[in-house]
Amino acid sequence: MPNGSDDSLLERLNEKLSALFAALILAYVIFAGFRPVMDNVDLGWHVAQGRWMVEHSTLYRHDVFNYPNLGHPVIDEYPAFQVPLYLTWSLGWWGPCLLTALIYTAMLVVLLQTARWFNLASSSLLAMTLGLMLLFFQVGALLRPHIITYLAGIIFGCFLLRHRDAKNWIPFWPLAVLQVIWVNGHSGFVLGPVMVGLFGAEMMVRHALSEKSFPAATVRTWTGAFLLVAMACFLTPYGPARLYLPFYQDRLESIRAYVGEMEPLGSGPAAVYQTLALITAVIIGLMALLRRGAISSSFLLLAVFFYTETLSVRKAWPVFGIFAPLLVLSSGAFTSQKTSPRRGGAANLLGNFLMTAVVAAAFFIELDGMSPNSLQVEWRELGRSRSELSIDATSWMKSHQIKGRLFHRCEDGGWLQQEGFDHGEVFSDTGFGKFDEAFIHETGLVNERPAFVPKYLAAYLPDFVVCSTFCYQWPFYLRQNGWRPIFYSPNSSVWTRPETRPDLPSVTDEQIMTSFDRDLAVNGRPTDIRLLGRNLIALNSLGLEDFAFAKLKGLPPEDHRAGWYWEAARFLCFGEPTFSQAHRDELRAEAESLHDDAITAEFRAYYAYASGDIDGALRILEGIPREQMGNYAAELLLKIYLDRKRPEALALARRTDCFDLRNGRHWQYLAEAEEQAGHSDAAARAWKKAVFYYPDDAALMAGATSFAQTYHNSALQQAIGESAGVYGISFSTH
Repeated sequence: MPNGSDDSLLERLNEKLSALFAALILAYVIFAGFRPVMDNVDLGWHVAQGRWMVEHSTLYRHDVFNYPNLGHPVIDEYPAFQVPLYLTWSLGWWGPCLLTALIYTAMLVVLLQTARWFNLASSSLLAMTLGLMLLFFQVGALLRPHIITYLAGIIFGCFLLRHRDAKNWIPFWPLAVLQVIWVNGHSGFVLGPVMVGLFGAEMMVRHALSEKSFPAATVRTWTGAFLLVAMACFLTPYGPARLYLPFYQDRLESIRAYVGEMEPLGSGPAAVYQTLALITAVIIGLMALLRRGAISSSFLLLAVFFYTETLSVRKAWPVFGIFAPLLVLSSGAFTSQKTSPRRGGAANLLGNFLMTAVVAAAFFIELDGMSPNSLQVEWRELGRSRSELSIDATSWMKSHQIKGRLFHRCEDGGWLQQEGFDHGEVFSDTGFGKFDEAFIHETGLVNERPAFVPKYLAAYLPDFVVCSTFCYQWPFYLRQNGWRPIFYSPNSSVWTRPETRPDLPSVTDEQIMTSFDRDLAVNGRPTDIRLLGRNLIALNSLGLEDFAFAKLKGLPPEDHRAGWYWEAARFLCFGEPTFSQAHRDELRAEAESLHDDAITAEFRAYYAYASGDIDGALRILEGIPREQMGNYAAELLLKIYLDRKRPEALALARRTDCFDLRNGRHWQYLAEAEEQAGHSDAAARAWKKAVFYYPDDAALMAGATSFAQTYHNSALQQAIGESAGVYGISFSTH
């Protein structure tokens, strides 16, 4: 058979395989969108604000839900997201799923259609970047306001490539319309004018080089396009303050501290995504090589920028991901047909076959009903109230007509508002953008430092406390202050003062144990095993130490070799309240009998240190590879190094990849290490962070005070005074 016939056959096969890939990836995002997307701690307050705007036919301008913040002015960043979310939510749980599926489908349709325009529909490299983009999206929840930035960024990129040779700025009016929606839907809107401005500058340079003269017409076109999109940013009912808000929030320590998506990834996930980023870079480089360097320089610059952002902000990963297919598409836009690689090559066919197989496997996992991430399993777990939201507690509160001020972690605030507790009954939600910096800090402190709970109860005088699975230590402090449980389920509970609602009896220890056992007997272990670990810690916090110990030890043998088991054991033995010495000894004996140093190292190190065997703890900790060392192991190792004035202390203290950002003890130890090294300015900066995160720690505050007096550091003295005066005593000024 002639070679031309072979090429023709390969090309036809490749086109059919590419069509199958497109159909499968579209089916995948549609079905993936129908997972329980509303089982998310950050969506409820969006529903509540959207409902309020629809019911009152006006914009949300003052806080009406959170009693410490009632009446304070609000700049709503998300009305274009919140109203559609509420309208779809009013259809039932499946409504937001439909919204999610439609938006992700729209992203892929825009990219695939653009690929057809640039003769890249059958490109295996494009297929790979589409798959990578979906993987980068997995860093966060599928449905959040960020989804507007993902969709708008893709539309902007494809539109710019399609209109790269526009003769005037008038065709860019659709981008201005989209920019108005974007600025009223998510604070990522700043990316819109940046993309237009950089791409326009690139086109000016390209035309100047090709024409060997100043491209006046091109300059006018792209200057007009940029101004059109930039002016659209001002079409917001909140005025210039709306434009300033994203930059203001980005600088707040309290935002970066207590918003999980503002943190970098942990060492394990970071390694995975670094590998994906490397694969993405190889694909982009290969495409640029095949197209003889034809690629968008402005898109590449933005991709590099967002990659650097990913090193400190996890929410940047999805935005980095959207530039992967856009860069491949740009190679089709900036190359001539005669330099295009052959579409039907055997390598291209093999690449498309592999990507089709991968997407098919992912699609069937969604539907198999066995994988923990399958749709059936996730909906089943939600039906069993296996969630970080207080689903059972909220249902009980509504049925028993619980009314009054509620106290809770911020993750539950939006859920409570969504479920109808929206008349100034809620303490706070995760919409930190509507709070001032001091209140964000208050909210974050009680989340991270449960010993603060009694101070908040005295300051805000709530009627009820709602505990989610995040509140696994709260019962200890509630019981100490005379509060009583009136509802318990393994994943949530409700508490009140002794004199409140005497018609509702306290839940007894026997009822708690029976409820816990019944849940496991009927529903089995939760798929998200973290919930079980938190629930065991909560049992101990409720005063049921022997029961919690028995349930931990009674888990199947395979659990005893799991990392979560020994993390829970470490918390139970060395957290507040602590297990008895007898239980600690028994767990230590079990850890040693397993002969699994990697899994039990952190627990054994803490046991050795608590027993006075500092050398033993040091040997264990130094045996943990640095890339595998977590927050608690690193903290203990650093303390030992400092106590022994080891030179390794400073290098370990300066690392950020193995310490939690909110670990005030780490910042204290860093300050001490910097001071030992003679770096007083660096030590002062670290002390300020230590005081910010752990203002309730007497020893830490004493160390900071001593340093401030020794070095006459007025800024640190002021920070200490603010922490002691505001966060230690009086919260009621709001």
